[in-house]
Formats: sequence, C-alpha cells, structure tokens
Amino acid sequence: MRFLHTGDWHLGKIFHEVPLIEDQEEFLNQILAELENARDAGNPYAALLVPGDIYDRAVPPAEASQLLSRFLYKMHGLFPELHLFLSAGNHDSQGRLAFAKELLDSQNIHICTDTREFTEPVVLTNGAENVCVYQLPFLYPLAFSSESDGNLRSQQELYEYACRRIQESHAGNFKGVPSVLCAHLFAADCETGSSERSYVGTAEAVSAGVLRGFTYAALGHIHRCQVCGAEKRAYYSGSPLAYDFGDNPETFFLSVTICGEDVPSVQKIPVKPLHNIAVLEGAFGDFYGQHADAALIEKYRGDYVKIVLTDSVVIQGAMALVRTNFPLCLTLVQKSFVSDNSVSSAGSRKSVISSKNSGKIFEQFLEDAYGGADYTKQLSDEEKKCVQDAEALFVTMTDGISW
Repeated sequence: MRFLHTGDWHLGKIFHEVPLIEDQEEFLNQILAELENARDAGNPYAALLVPGDIYDRAVPPAEASQLLSRFLYKMHGLFPELHLFLSAGNHDSQGRLAFAKELLDSQNIHICTDTREFTEPVVLTNGAENVCVYQLPFLYPLAFSSESDGNLRSQQELYEYACRRIQESHAGNFKGVPSVLCAHLFAADCETGSSERSYVGTAEAVSAGVLRGFTYAALGHIHRCQVCGAEKRAYYSGSPLAYDFGDNPETFFLSVTICGEDVPSVQKIPVKPLHNIAVLEGAFGDFYGQHADAALIEKYRGDYVKIVLTDSVVIQGAMALVRTNFPLCLTLVQKSFVSDNSVSSAGSRKSVISSKNSGKIFEQFLEDAYGGADYTKQLSDEEKKCVQDAEALFVTMTDGISW
C-alpha cells in the first residue's frame, strides 16, 4: 500500500515581506500531479499524510484558507477514494483547523486537532491488505486530561504516553496489521534548518525510541527531509519549500510503500519550486553596471536571492539598482571588513570628538563608514570645500549657544 508523505506547508508564509501564495499553490499542484501520475500508472496512493503546520500562523490570511479550500476541492474531485490525513502542528490553530471536521471526515479527509480519539485508527483496505493510520497533533502540556494522565507536561512524557497507548490498543485490536503514525514533534538528533531554529531551538526534543513499534511514522515539524532513527521507519518529509536562505534548497515529497510489517520502501520525489533561492556574494559591479556578470544575471533573474556585497564602500541606493537585474532580490547586506587600519582606535576617536572640530568629526565618520583614512584622502577639492563650508555654517548657526 502506497502513501504520499508531505508536511510543514506553512500556507500564508511571508518570506522577507513577500507573500508565497503562488509558490505554495505550485507545490500543491505538484502533489495533485504526483497522485494523478501514480493512478494512471496503475499504482495509486492510498493516502496523503500531512503531519502538521498546515498554516504558518494561528490566524492565517484569507488567501491561505482559500488556497487550502481549493486544494481539498480539487483533490477530492479527482481522487474521491484517496484518504487525506491532516494533523494540527504548533503553528496551527486547532480550533480553526477543525472547522467542518465531521463533514470532511465523511469525505475521507481526516483532520486531527485533539486527543479525544487518538487510539482509534482509520483502517485502510487494499484488496486483502489492511493498514491502520493513527494521528497525533502537536501535544501541549495537559493534552491528556483524565485523572490518571493529567500530570503529563514534557514533550517526552506526552508522546511516550500517547505512543504506548496507541501501540497497546493496536496490539489488542489489530495484531499483525501494519500501523502508520502521523505526528508533529521534534525528534532528538535530527538536523534542523534556519527557518525552524527560532522555535525548534527552545522546543523539547523527543527520543526517537517512542516511535519504535510503528511500521512507519510520518513526522512533521522539521523542515529538512531526513530519516529519524536507526530502524529507518520514521521520516521527516521536510517542508516542500525552503523558507529561509539558510535552508537546504532541495526539497521533497516522500513516496512510502508499506508491505506487511517489513521496513517500508521510501523514495524521495523532488519538488520543483516556482522560484529557487540563492545567496550570491561579490562586488557591486558584479551585479550592476557595464561590467556586471551577464551569465549570473541570466541564471538567477527569476530566483529569490540574497546578495552579500564585498565592497569596502557603501553603495547608495544599491538595492534599487540591483533589482533592475535581480527583480526578486529580497535582501542585500554589506560584508564588513575590519582591520587595524580601517577603524580608528577608541582613544583617537574620543580625542577627535572632544576637539569639537566638526570637520575632523566628519572625516572620522567617513573613515568609520567607508573603510579607513585612505578614503578621506581621496576627497576632491570640491568635496573638501563642501566640508569646510558645512563647518563654517555650523559655527555660524551655533554661535552663542551654550552646550
């Protein structure tokens, strides 16, 4: 039985002030295309597993909700027999994601936002083969509220308890039937990327050992595609898009084939983003002007780029100029070069400021801002006269003022 595993969609994500709705619609269309290709090849998927962070925030923008609505409509229309499992992540509002839950459940769209029925699986059947699918949302302290288990607070305690309960119930009711868990958690020892470090860094890691006993665990929360645990039965599909310039630009869906209780076969399906991401470093002249690198411009014109300038001087209006060749440049930074000659010592700077000589103070500013005393020596006579005129005007305007 085949499953398509993807997660951490973060619909409604804003990337450096740029909405990614079109980019996200593109990967959703690729999911539909993969499902269609598998069906037409005579080897269809039984279910689509999405373990959390459907939305990027608890109150998603209207465009994100509409995008998910269109996707569900298209998917159910094209593949009415396909089961879709959506589990709430830590970015999702459990109450909002649960809207129309009961109605959608009757259409094979299973939304899990709480722990009321976490030990009750959806049983999928393909001929003589059965697979039980269990869902767990992101678990907060006191997620289990009965008297016997209401004191569980840490992530390790919560998932340890939940997985043990599921496996005990499964052994009693479905012994010998493969089991799939769809869950949102931070498994210990996995590799994280830049886009999730801000919230994963303070999250509690859960031992991969709690997942032992499941035929396959489809995990969400970490944006990097990877196997979790030595048994190779638990995987993160990763996010289908890179959501930070520090993320791995290669992203995937996972095609999972379950054959009895053997170790599943897992294949990566590359996602082709609408826009790639790239970090480019070089002098300003490499990106703009008559000596700009034409091949570089052609290659990255349609990508989201971060440009790091290596010039020792600040280029005024650099972003606007660079965007004429790289229209999707989202951030531009100046790489700092600090040496003994480029920045004056604190003592000499204090001496200049104490002199109250505006001309010398201005020259000090130029040294600090543009890379050293050599720059001030390159001032033209006209520029030096401007500095002197400004100094004279300053003296005139402040004459008689007590500081």
